[in-house]
Amino acid sequence: MKKIINIIVALLAFVSFNSCETYGDYETEYSSIYPMSGEWVVNVTDQSGTDLLGGKIELNTYNTANEDTDKMWVRISGRTAGAYNMTVKANCNLGDLTFSGTNLENLTGNVATSNATVTITNGKITLQGANTPSGGKADKIEFTFTNSLYPGETFTVSGYRFTGWEEDWD
Repeated sequence: MKKIINIIVALLAFVSFNSCETYGDYETEYSSIYPMSGEWVVNVTDQSGTDLLGGKIELNTYNTANEDTDKMWVRISGRTAGAYNMTVKANCNLGDLTFSGTNLENLTGNVATSNATVTITNGKITLQGANTPSGGKADKIEFTFTNSLYPGETFTVSGYRFTGWEEDWD
């Protein structure tokens, strides 16, 4: 009986030491426009600073299918965004984290072409430039835009990278 117990203990020890396999660190893959890509929590205001949507909405910036390093998609969509929806391919500069574009075709609604255009100016991302409601730091995004559907009106978008914390939506 003692011999069986010794064999079982030896087998358990053998299995324990051999099952503790270690792996190296995984390599993180980023998009071609990182750190400009991401999910953002933003407000849209008019020229007088009035919040047009009554609170925060989601904005997304992401790479193109070609993995261009000088272009990125800027997208505001959803029922809460209403008239301020946009899906445009803007020019970007990874060196100074800026983006802009004139008469960008607004492809909101998953359309292939559109007569509506958006012009983005003063687009800037500032790393760790925003204080979030939860008390943390996050990257900041800001830009102004005009929409051909609303001639003469200029809108401002400002906010921070989505942190995942529920209180950052308050």
